[in-house]
Amino acid sequence: MLDIDKNSLTKLLIEKKPKLVLVSCPSGILVKCMNFMNSFAKEHGFKVVFSGEPCYGICDLGEENVRLLGADLSIHIGHSASFEKIGKFTYLIEAFDDIDLIPVLEKAIPKLKGYKRLGLCTIGPHVHKLDSAKAFLFSKGFEVFIGDENPPLKRGQIFGCNFSTCISIYSKVDAFVFIGSSRFHASGLYNSMEKPVYMLDPYTLEVLSIEKEALRIKKHQILNFYRAMDAKDLGIIIGAKEGQFKNEEAFYLYNELNRIGKNVFLVIMREITNDKLNEFQNIEAFIETACPRISDDYFDKPVLSLDYGYMLLEQFKKSRTVKQ
Repeated sequence: MLDIDKNSLTKLLIEKKPKLVLVSCPSGILVKCMNFMNSFAKEHGFKVVFSGEPCYGICDLGEENVRLLGADLSIHIGHSASFEKIGKFTYLIEAFDDIDLIPVLEKAIPKLKGYKRLGLCTIGPHVHKLDSAKAFLFSKGFEVFIGDENPPLKRGQIFGCNFSTCISIYSKVDAFVFIGSSRFHASGLYNSMEKPVYMLDPYTLEVLSIEKEALRIKKHQILNFYRAMDAKDLGIIIGAKEGQFKNEEAFYLYNELNRIGKNVFLVIMREITNDKLNEFQNIEAFIETACPRISDDYFDKPVLSLDYGYMLLEQFKKSRTVKQ
């Protein structure tokens, strides 16, 4: 059961005394958040507007809608960080999941027996249970490490695009244990760490080595890189979301690629989808500077992350030098 942090929310509302509040949350908890906040708004005497836009993390909170509405503040429920406020208007309210982790940890023991030292990590709703999970695994004979807080990440927390808490314990562990149901997070962790990663889903009790899926994503990225090497007309996508806006990096790639003779177009987009990219019929491949995980998806045309974009630039430069 998901438990929204009512105490922090009450404290915030008493302090700010808002009349109009914008609320956003991940789609998976939208109905619960709507019912909770609608009741809460009536109780405390303010109006609430719910965001109908997709929200994938704290990089994607849509503060422009606060300005459009003339709202007093924005509340985001579900994605947490090591701080309480992000941007100019948005306050993060935690949602804790009280599901029992012991059953899936118990089930995982046979698959983890080949490793002595484990790195433990999870997403926001389960962070408060990491110490109890660590104690259980320790009682079964494992050495267990949890990465220190590294803002914006809390202790032991990972994002789909940020695994720095695990980097801090990389040399100490033989494998990583990710508690959660997100293969997206688990596969990203594997491709960042290149050590065994087991996903322990406390809802389905699935215990999964994520290696096969993560390597499929890696192969997909490499294939796209080689496909993009044949492109003459390139598109560089600037992410329009507040936490994904990297115009300096985009302009750098634009200038450098133009300098070596590529035909380059700058594009700004909020949602990067296959249909939208296919509208740019003249562009053969894209480099997206927004979220590094967007390029994991399948598009008709090659779509590279920023890191692969830099690699592509260097490859083009080497090829040009050889030809000269």
